Amino acid sequence: MKALRFSASITAVLGFFSVLALIFLYLALADIAHNEPDQALEWRVAGVCIMIVVAFVISTFVTLGYLVKKVNLRDIPAS
Repeated sequence: MKALRFSASITAVLGFFSVLALIFLYLALADIAHNEPDQALEWRVAGVCIMIVVAFVISTFVTLGYLVKKVNLRDIPAS
């Protein structure tokens, strides 16, 4: 139970950062699309944002794994 709670907390924090990362990713890609002269910072921001979103997706699958292991799905009635 402790691992599930910790994993869910990490997933919630990464979810918040993922929303911010998607906003920054949009802004960075908009600057890249407009052919700004120096795009090094925009590509760096895009790379960091992608890594944050990937970490969130991995954390989500780990949390779902803990949840499936903890909850017996056979006891839940089908609708």
